[in-house]
Order: sequence, then structure tokens, then C-alpha cells
Amino acid sequence: MKINCISGIQYDSNIYIIDGEIPTIIDCGTGLNQKYVDDKIKQTINPLKIQQIILTHEHFDHCGGAKNILDLTNKKAKILSHNNAAEKIEGGDSYFARMLGGYMPKINIDYKIKDNENVTIGDEKFQIIHTPGHSPGCICMYNKKNKILFSGDTIFAYGSFGRYDFPGGKLSELKQSIKKISKLDIENLYPGHESFIEGNAQLHINKTLENITNMI
Repeated sequence: MKINCISGIQYDSNIYIIDGEIPTIIDCGTGLNQKYVDDKIKQTINPLKIQQIILTHEHFDHCGGAKNILDLTNKKAKILSHNNAAEKIEGGDSYFARMLGGYMPKINIDYKIKDNENVTIGDEKFQIIHTPGHSPGCICMYNKKNKILFSGDTIFAYGSFGRYDFPGGKLSELKQSIKKISKLDIENLYPGHESFIEGNAQLHINKTLENITNMI
């Protein structure tokens, strides 16, 4: 499967575009750089083909641009998130957004996905894995066949992981989530920020587990 990444600039999350049977966007950035994002999307795919937008969690840097991208699809795409993220996303408002001079629009969640549920992304089935710790509504998406993980802000490359000191974050939960992910067979890692890894992701995930396990 072909995964296209719009690398996050400034505070934006990475945005992933996956074409196929069900063309999908994963995460949407802040919306503060929307012309740049819109242009990149249009260079990759006809926005009217996009059927779903999956939000890995409820933070502004992943959700702030969702309404704009939904408008780009002529409001045809469905928006999905975990149930624990949905209330905050649907309510809008964000102190972080206001601090950056932006705003968090109210966004209707069309489908609230559950732990261990399967969702088609592009041409492949992905298992939804609830991974709280960075936030209550964090999810990862795993495809066993191609050994792919979209990790949101749970696990990053080079042994890093998401912050746990935001409201709703909890170090003990993040440790358990990373331990759960580390048991999967993963070659390709697509995180919410910074570099994605294709080919030896397990080394990065093992380092992340080691780093968080060694924390007091």
C-alpha cells in the first residue's frame, strides 16, 4: 500500500494520505497552515475521493484542521475517533489553540471506533488499538499483513514517546500502552510527529519501551 506523508510544520502533526478502496486521511494538523496542507493534498489525491478522516486523538495539533479538510472533501468524508476523544473534539475549544492564535472548531464525529475493532484504510484492514497515556482518546492502527503501525503520539521514532503531562495524560498508562505495542510485529512506523520509519521500526519501538521503562 502507498502511504503519503505531509510532514508537520511548526506545531502541525504529520498528515497521512492513503489511497485505495477507501481513501483515508489520518490526522489533520492545526489548521494554521491550511493552504500548504490543501495544496499538498490536492497534489496527492482528488480530495473528493477521500471517504474518511481518522483522528488519532483529541489534541489541537491533530484535530484543528479537520473541519477545513472535511470542507475540501465537499463534506463527504466521515470523521472517526475513539469514543474517549469524541466528546472533546465535538465540543471544540482548546487553550493550546487560543495560545497559538488559532481555534478548535466543533467537529461532529460520525463514527466512534473501539479497541480491537477493524477499520479499512486504503485497501487493508487495520486493527484499532486503544493506547491511553498521552491522552485518554489515543489510538494506534495496526496492519499485521504489512507490519504497519500508525502510532499517533504514543510512540515516535528513535526511542521517543508522547508527553504524559497534559490534562488526561498518565505515565503509568503510557507505559502499558507502549508495552502492548512492543509485542506486535512492526516493520513500518508512521508516528504523529517527526520522522517515519520504513524497514526497521521494531528497533525504534524496543528503544522506546526501554526508555519509558527506565523512567521513575
